[in-house]
Amino acid sequence: MAEALVLWEVSRKQDYIFTSNKLKENIGASIIIDKITSELPTKIDERYQENKVYSGGGSSLYRFKSREEAKSFIESLSEKILREYPGVEVFMVVEEYDDEVTNAIDRAHKKLAQKKNQRKNSGQQLSFGIERICSSTGLPAVKKYPEPDGRVRYISYETEVKIKNDTRYERFQKLIPKGYEFPSMFSELIKGEKSYIAVVHTDGNRMGRLQDELKACYAHLNGDITQKNEEYLLNLRRFSDDITKAYEESFIAMTDTIDKNKKEIFDCTNIKEKVFPVIPVIVAGDDITYVTNGKIGIETARIFLEHLSKKQIRLYGDKFVNLNACAGVAIARVTNPFAKTYQLAEDLCRNAKAKLLEECQDEDYSLIDWHIEQGEFIGSITEIREKYYISEDGKNLTMRPLYINNEGNFRSYKNFKTARNYIKRIKINKKSVSRSKLKELIGVLKKGETETKLFLKFNKIENYFPRLEGTSGDYCFSSDGTCLYYDAIEVMDLFIDLEGC
Repeated sequence: MAEALVLWEVSRKQDYIFTSNKLKENIGASIIIDKITSELPTKIDERYQENKVYSGGGSSLYRFKSREEAKSFIESLSEKILREYPGVEVFMVVEEYDDEVTNAIDRAHKKLAQKKNQRKNSGQQLSFGIERICSSTGLPAVKKYPEPDGRVRYISYETEVKIKNDTRYERFQKLIPKGYEFPSMFSELIKGEKSYIAVVHTDGNRMGRLQDELKACYAHLNGDITQKNEEYLLNLRRFSDDITKAYEESFIAMTDTIDKNKKEIFDCTNIKEKVFPVIPVIVAGDDITYVTNGKIGIETARIFLEHLSKKQIRLYGDKFVNLNACAGVAIARVTNPFAKTYQLAEDLCRNAKAKLLEECQDEDYSLIDWHIEQGEFIGSITEIREKYYISEDGKNLTMRPLYINNEGNFRSYKNFKTARNYIKRIKINKKSVSRSKLKELIGVLKKGETETKLFLKFNKIENYFPRLEGTSGDYCFSSDGTCLYYDAIEVMDLFIDLEGC
């Protein structure tokens, strides 16, 4: 009798999580998706634990002895989701096999992609026009909800379920040092005059390629099909578990580093009052999203990526691979719509991945990209950079995205930090250069290399902006037409160095 696979995925995860600007709803929605993929089957029947191949990140793979068992699983799971988690959209497919399971998994993924592409438009009457409407979902409200500031708002059943599932202490407490509390709202991440938060989104590099390598290792195994299938499925589950462990350990190392640097951030966070300046939102395998204080967003992402790049996981036998990821850091005012800030972080992460594919087809590195959202720029990060980050003489004002662990490329985080250190030490006649003078330089850099040269010579600071490692050229620009100091000056008011890794 042919066995059967069930591949299923929570669809439109970002829409479900970030439809609201309310922290409790964002975290609750993220935890719901994790519960559905990781826990819900075994809550229905503990024996389903034996059927799991892998789960997490909104996607899961289960195996069954027959198509009938697979269909029963889908029916039970679908009914549970529909009853208890309104608004969650799940796609499921069944794939029978009596051949190599790798081929069956490939067929299941194609079938799932086809099903998602053929999404049927469905209509339903959500309201009769006489109810109060939930501001988060646009659905009819079912109850009143008291906000911490004393106001009352009307919420839908979907929103109510998200709020009830904000169990961040149960889910995420292990990710921050002991003795700290999570902020109850985004505004508690900050203190002082700069009301900026940072949304950091990271995503693992070339995970599909790693799975292909795992499949290739399995393909060379000897033995009958049943034995090979068992071996492969066991390794696939271990691979998924190892990825999750590596990313969580890197996150913990990052938060431990923040704790070690707490004196540096006393003035801009509430860490002195034991409120930790990091809020995990999504922690699902290689998909990590968190919110932090705007002044430490870039450095926390750098620390996370550096720890991750030191991790190795076993594919099969004595075959080990290093892990790398890209990170996007969107820095914006706390009042900026959270969904918009998250979308910017995701776009920055994609931009970093695109740069990696463009420059390093056969090698893997971690990269970081960031942007300070001031509300004046509209469009994708590519469009913003093409319109606002090119000087009048056609030179590239930014080195971003930056390589974390590829110092052979001059567009490295190390060079960015070097440029920042030069700026911090600039003195004229034993007096530090004023911030206003450096801010003035930002405008001059936009005019191009000639104007910059005149400005530096007039202010007698041409020797304070030396070349960076691996570059040639003068007056803040490399010979290839890239500005080496714009990034460091632009971010200087929203950047705190965090020592140690």
